[in-house]
Amino acid sequence: MAGTSAVSLGLIASIGWAATPALAGAPAETVKTPTGLALTVTPTAGLDPAGATVTVTGRGYDRTVGIYVALCVTPKPGTPPSPCGGGVNMTAASPASAWISSNPPPYGQKLAIPFSKGGRFKVRISVSSMIGSVDCRTVSCSIVTRADHLRSGDRRFDVAVPVTFRQ
Repeated sequence: MAGTSAVSLGLIASIGWAATPALAGAPAETVKTPTGLALTVTPTAGLDPAGATVTVTGRGYDRTVGIYVALCVTPKPGTPPSPCGGGVNMTAASPASAWISSNPPPYGQKLAIPFSKGGRFKVRISVSSMIGSVDCRTVSCSIVTRADHLRSGDRRFDVAVPVTFRQ
């Protein structure tokens, strides 16, 4: 596990985010951006490849810009996270991704989860080691936030917390 943490921290450092390691016994990791966004995922290591639920909390997000939360292949700096699991959750029935927005368009009023004060949110999403044909046991994957479809080219809200799955 120590090697995995070093790789994860090296990856985070290479894309300009700072990681706060979890306290002993607490399987969580927080990534903070220079612009004040903070994303925490619990747990992050040893996830069941057949399916696991992670809790994702964020703070400091711009409440006027919607975001998606999902498991994605860890993006290179400046590139959008892709591919991602969960897809567009147009029925709010899929637990594999979440849409956080305090001002969604009319069709999203019952789909999006509003931000709390301070640009905060907390969701639980279900993940497995496979994103389509991509296996997150052999490719680096992360729980990410990214701007929603209304600002899909806006990279300011891209934050990634690396996760690992058991072999």
